[in-house]
Amino acid sequence: MKQQIAIYLRVSLEDVDKRTNKLKDESNSIASQRLLINHHLDQNPMLCDLPRIEFYDDGFSGTNFERPDFIRMIEYAKKGEISCIVVKDLSRFGRDYLEVGDYLEHIFPFLGIRFKSINDHYDSAKHEGKTIGMDIAFKNLIYDYYSKDLSKKVKSAMGMKQREAKYVCCIPYGYKAHPTQKHQMVIDEKTAPVVRRIFLDVIAGKSCTQIAKELNTEGIPTPAQQKAVTRRTSTQKPQWTHRALLAMIENIKYTGTMVNHTRESRFIRDKNQRRVPKEEWYIRENAHEAIVTQEEYDQAQDAIQRRRKSSRVSHDQTDRVYFCAHCGGKLEKANGTVFSCPSHRYHDGSACESVRWRKTALEEVVLEALKVQIEITRIEASAAKKAARNKGDSLQRQLSLLKAQYDACGREKFTMYEQYREGKITADEYLTGKDELAKKQAALKEQLDKCEAQYEANHQKSLVASEQQQTANRMTGLSDDKLREHLYDAVERILVHDAESIEIIWKFDDIERDTESQAGVTA
Repeated sequence: MKQQIAIYLRVSLEDVDKRTNKLKDESNSIASQRLLINHHLDQNPMLCDLPRIEFYDDGFSGTNFERPDFIRMIEYAKKGEISCIVVKDLSRFGRDYLEVGDYLEHIFPFLGIRFKSINDHYDSAKHEGKTIGMDIAFKNLIYDYYSKDLSKKVKSAMGMKQREAKYVCCIPYGYKAHPTQKHQMVIDEKTAPVVRRIFLDVIAGKSCTQIAKELNTEGIPTPAQQKAVTRRTSTQKPQWTHRALLAMIENIKYTGTMVNHTRESRFIRDKNQRRVPKEEWYIRENAHEAIVTQEEYDQAQDAIQRRRKSSRVSHDQTDRVYFCAHCGGKLEKANGTVFSCPSHRYHDGSACESVRWRKTALEEVVLEALKVQIEITRIEASAAKKAARNKGDSLQRQLSLLKAQYDACGREKFTMYEQYREGKITADEYLTGKDELAKKQAALKEQLDKCEAQYEANHQKSLVASEQQQTANRMTGLSDDKLREHLYDAVERILVHDAESIEIIWKFDDIERDTESQAGVTA
């Protein structure tokens, strides 16, 4: 294990006073935690010279252990790349009594990780072979109860705001936060005219697709662009779409009516909220200024219902791997037979217009590409298996040689001891020779450990290659009909460039390759 210290820092949204947007306790800031920990390490003669690596999660609750840098730190610990973890106090590490206790009493001792909590005066090095102290366990429990109690208070406060017809979540496009009154929204003079225009255009007979195209042509910012918020994981360009407009037209809040409590958490830390029955919603009319009248809202709903066709639900979702290479959007399937990019409907002269393939033609191209990929995988897996076997034999011979040399040093030390007892060599000669042999054995032990790690890694590669070869061999003998049944099991994503070119990204960890296909011919 590397003698490397992990410094873990965390700040939660719970630590921020929402009224002032400042930390309730400045000592909990990332900078303050970093300063305290580094000062503590600098004063410790056993730890001051060891290299340090920093991990910090900004804005993550201590009750949630799915924090990016926390997960990264644990991965480092599992790989043996850190020997000690230092935090300001246990609440920074986590606020779940059972989870924190599991790490302190089982996971870290198993990994050989030393854990230090400065403000709690806890050092696992002083508790080796023992359970954690009662005071630490009690503090850990207090942190957990504090978090749960805080969650209850927040939920109660939010419920009160909802009953008072205040906004508690996001503000609809067309409104903005009141400059002085908290949880109250007022009309946004920049975006409200856009909302009103959309309602009036629908009432006048325009389709949502037509309206979206006009808004995109005029360069009017979308709600996401207006808020300067974009999904980090999405590659799709922001644009007005008919779905976004439908959601806006169906939002009764534009009439001045506030609707709250449509969803709720069933328990504390519930990751999936449940839908609340309509009779339990909190509805209050004239809660804020309206952008459209109730009459205009009703007329817009009637216009939508007249043009809305019966919805088609596709139960087969296995083929939802096709994406537009130009805008990044997912392709839609018309009548279950043709894939196309819907974005061209919202822009004039869009490159997305060329993205149109029949499903049967697309699947034929993917099928042929899959056959080629199976053959490539079979050949490469066979070669990798053979290379791993040869390397394994070489490493096995090297291990045998190193073990023989290591054992020989042990026998030589025993021989020297006998010679010393018989008076054939002096004590100084014996001690000098013993030290030299000990150094040689230490060097051999390091080489042995390194060679054994290489042998184990090579063995794992051999197992993976063998499994891939067996899978490829099984799939090679399948008929086309059988391959079609598992066509999308091997596909991560398919990017469609135009009516002749697609790019296939496979679900292979070890063989990462994009396959270009030209009109049914796989390159």
